[in-house]
Amino acid sequence: MDDEEFLRLLDAYPDPPAEPNAEMEGVQILWTPDNLRHIWEHRVREEEIEQVLREIPPRVEAKRSSEHPNRTLFWGATRHDRWLFVACEDWTEGDTRFLKPITAFEPDDGVNYWESIR
Repeated sequence: MDDEEFLRLLDAYPDPPAEPNAEMEGVQILWTPDNLRHIWEHRVREEEIEQVLREIPPRVEAKRSSEHPNRTLFWGATRHDRWLFVACEDWTEGDTRFLKPITAFEPDDGVNYWESIR
């Protein structure tokens, strides 16, 4: 197999498979231009946040913020195993849950950062 053929095969399979997170079925994710700009300052893309929130590759955890009761904090991996911390405003209207990502980043301390949050 030459390089060109290998690159064609690689392009055909750009992302590893991921299972949908059943707990997030029906959840609406709302984006604002200001929040997207802020998140991009941390070099995190919208699609990476969607992967953390909507997929299970390999796990995601969530906690309610003790300082901000209307926020949920998520710790999870992207399809490419990039572990991210994501903070979202979280509310329900009728039967629909809404999440508005307000920040996301890859903490230097990794899981220790996540475990330090109360």
